[in-house]
Amino acid sequence: MALPGLKQQLQHLIESMVNEGILVEQQFAQVQELKTSDNPNFVSQILNDFCDGAETSITNLNKFLCEEQVEFDKLDTSIHLLKGSSSSIGAYQMRLATVDLVKAVDEKDKEMSLEALKKVTHEYLRIQYKLQTIIQLENKMYDIESKPLLHDGNCAAGPSYTKDI
Repeated sequence: MALPGLKQQLQHLIESMVNEGILVEQQFAQVQELKTSDNPNFVSQILNDFCDGAETSITNLNKFLCEEQVEFDKLDTSIHLLKGSSSSIGAYQMRLATVDLVKAVDEKDKEMSLEALKKVTHEYLRIQYKLQTIIQLENKMYDIESKPLLHDGNCAAGPSYTKDI
């Protein structure tokens, strides 16, 4: 697919995420604005880091909450990482879900915390697939933009050869 088509597809995906309430357009736009010619893969890197960090935090929270005696103070770091990273990329619904988790943990309520974590996990899975699509589109655009253009008059398949008669 040509670069303009990829850009349009990316824009439509972001618009649909905004319309679904999954993404806050202004916050995500700020992430996109940090992409420079020196770091053209910035958006992909940030989104990959977000997904990796979210998965690690959710795994840790599940582990701690499934212990017989929950040590709620161990949950703070993972929760705040989830809350901060979701806020920084504009993952609105996920950030809201982390607020409920913070409240449940503050109340030291294991059952409420497990329910809130299910909601966080659901919202993460909901956005994760779409973020992976954004990453793929960003990577395809980078590949196209970084390819050198042929300006020597030859066709794209390579130099043309003529046979002397």
